[in-house]
Amino acid sequence: MKYFILIVACFIGNSILAQDRNICEGIVGIAVEAVNNRSTDELRKHLASDFTCAGQTGTVAIAVMEQLVAQLNEHISDINEISEQQDNGTLTLVYNFNYSKKLGHKTATFVFNANNQLKQMDLLSVQVKKIDTKTDFKASAQDFISVPMEIHDGVIIVTAKLNGLERKFILDSGAPSLYLNSRYFTNDSITSMSTAQSVNSSISGQNIVRVKSFDFQGIQIHDTDFVMSDLSHLLEDEKIYGLIGYQVIKDYDWLFDYANKTLTLIKPDKTTDYISQMQYATYEIPLQMASKTSHIPCIKGKIGTEEICLGMDSGASTNLLDIALFDKLKNNLTDITTTDLKGASKQKANVQKAIVKSLAIGDKSFENVATVFNDMSHLNARYENKIDGLIGYEIFSKQKTIVSITNKKLIFIE
Repeated sequence: MKYFILIVACFIGNSILAQDRNICEGIVGIAVEAVNNRSTDELRKHLASDFTCAGQTGTVAIAVMEQLVAQLNEHISDINEISEQQDNGTLTLVYNFNYSKKLGHKTATFVFNANNQLKQMDLLSVQVKKIDTKTDFKASAQDFISVPMEIHDGVIIVTAKLNGLERKFILDSGAPSLYLNSRYFTNDSITSMSTAQSVNSSISGQNIVRVKSFDFQGIQIHDTDFVMSDLSHLLEDEKIYGLIGYQVIKDYDWLFDYANKTLTLIKPDKTTDYISQMQYATYEIPLQMASKTSHIPCIKGKIGTEEICLGMDSGASTNLLDIALFDKLKNNLTDITTTDLKGASKQKANVQKAIVKSLAIGDKSFENVATVFNDMSHLNARYENKIDGLIGYEIFSKQKTIVSITNKKLIFIE
């Protein structure tokens, strides 16, 4: 009788193992489809909470996976299993992937936890080097800094000294830090962000460059590494050396005056005095950050009856809303068309474009606002507070506007 029970137990155990293996093999198939379709939407559903990729963990690992899949530009034509190993509640499956365009045969490793979730994925032998985007810039001694700005297609252009030479940059508070255009740097100054067997360049198209000096109106940094990629597709008629992002200007409140083409950076403890001296009439909206580690400030807004959370981004030349809202807002939209949307990445996305009849921010209403709709899930994967859209030029250009992150206020100047 005991012998019979032992046989049954072994049979059941093998059945469970086979079933788990089938699930895991199915997820490997989803990973293959992700590469071939250049989309991680389905694969993301099967990631463990401690997922790792290319030596990175958490949200960074997910971002690396997305970049790898989106920019690999390959097609996996055939896979063959090399090995299988079970140890401490994990299942490791190793395959030979045949990439049919350039890479040829490469080893891919998948590690699954006890719940059949993907704990680790290594499509290539890639290790990604990270840059600290929280690097502090030395603030200027001035309480108020008046910065001339040019406006091109809703984008703010300012000048700064890079390695002692005056260069043009896009002011983009949506970028985490200083981000440089690789077009203007020699190979001698570049360090690859990733190393990969038989891959000649960074998978993401990003690399690292050492900046000897950077000076934006007295805001400075020296001998520091920054991320760069080819930004030559941005404002092609201008020689843009990079993006000046949040970390550069975070110690100030930002006063946007599009009519007079001026950005004023104000020390946060001087903003109230500045408003009083200028005798400005103001209307204030409370703001919060998208998360504790985010560089995106957010406010509440409303379109029709739909309440939304809007991130503020000086680099947004057109308002952006999550495509998930499109059907809900259709009655509040006119002039619906499609257009190409592009950003720091060279990739273009074909998106829905429309005019929002009315956008309310507090008691202030903005009429006939040009807006594009696109998937924002990649942003919301990183933030505690879900963002439904981004606002920039279309809102800030209508009046003088102060973004005060320290004081947690968006201030419209009437």
